[in-house]
Amino acid sequence: MHAMIRRVFRYGLSVFIAACGIAGIHPQQNTQYTLDELVELGLQHNPMMAASSLEVAAQEAAYQASKRLFNPELALWFGRADSYDKLVERNTHGFTVTQPLENPFKRSRRIQMRKFAWEEVAAYRDLRALEVAYDIKNQYYSLLLLQKKLELLTQIEQSIQETHRLIQKRAELGEVKELEAIKLYVETLQAKKGLTQLRTELDLARESLNNLLANTLPPDFQVSGELAFQPIAAEEENLLARALAGHPLIVAKQLQLEQTRSNISYVKWQRLPDLSLTGFSNSELDGINRGLGVALDIPLWNFKGKELAEAENLSYQSEQELNALRLDLAKEVNARLRRTRLAEETLAIFSTGLLSQAEQSLKLAEISYREGEISLLDFLDSQRTYISILRDYVDALFSWNAEKAALEKAVGEEIQ
Repeated sequence: MHAMIRRVFRYGLSVFIAACGIAGIHPQQNTQYTLDELVELGLQHNPMMAASSLEVAAQEAAYQASKRLFNPELALWFGRADSYDKLVERNTHGFTVTQPLENPFKRSRRIQMRKFAWEEVAAYRDLRALEVAYDIKNQYYSLLLLQKKLELLTQIEQSIQETHRLIQKRAELGEVKELEAIKLYVETLQAKKGLTQLRTELDLARESLNNLLANTLPPDFQVSGELAFQPIAAEEENLLARALAGHPLIVAKQLQLEQTRSNISYVKWQRLPDLSLTGFSNSELDGINRGLGVALDIPLWNFKGKELAEAENLSYQSEQELNALRLDLAKEVNARLRRTRLAEETLAIFSTGLLSQAEQSLKLAEISYREGEISLLDFLDSQRTYISILRDYVDALFSWNAEKAALEKAVGEEIQ
């Protein structure tokens, strides 16, 4: 008997250990995601981010390749030589090795342009990351908004159902008219309809967010967090200075301008000739000829006047585009900050007592209705007013978070 118990115990222990091992090998996938986790996943899996990263890698490879020397040229020849008197006849052959050597000043400018091109593409990748993070934040805040509205409407539906059951009992006792119970039943149906619509919108918003992350999230994922509010302490001058100094689009345009300036120097240094070193060995009719040679390509007929004019005009164009971009960015930062401040003022109205007053008013109306002091229409109006105020408050929270995300996009970095 004891032996059987021991065998059963050992078998159960082995099953438990195996189950633990399987659980360790296949951990349960996370279904709750914070905003930081979503942004991180988006930067890792978003297709446009992947494309931008590949472009940066390609430009880096091009920059590294630009530092290498030009390939040498090898020429082989074979022939048959006869003397003029036809007394000597011999096979001939030879080879030539030529190594082009670029003007060192022109070479340094060419490499510098490739470096600027690589850094410019990297800046545009950072800009893409900024845009992806902004899109994810918007979808995240939209989900929080819908979840909050769903929670509020669920509470309202439960409250209406409780009131409806109470009124129905009172109607059965003849204390109130049957019409009031019917009106509350209609309100219940409307609340259920609103819940169905919100759940549909929530599913669509969840799909939109998952699409931004290349559908890497599980179908039943949820977002965690709240529509928080913390007034922005930074001033406009500080935000504008940060935007003009480090915004990825500004950085990209500055690198583009430096690239055009380097191109002007590159064209000018093309006026200095390049070299070609040549080594040769020729087996000719009367012997072998070996030696070294130097060749120069002299810019005699083309002094790069046309190319220089084009390079200077492109540089001037890039400079003006950078100036215009700075003006547009300053305008965008100013506009986004104003909208964020306006959203803060709206939230201040709610926090100074409007929410508490609305909640207290609804409680008084509910008590008054149950005691017969006010009519059903007055109670429903009080309830609709309370719901409207709560929805306005949640919408104001969403607007502030969305405007803050847009301001961060305009500035080019997170704002604490």
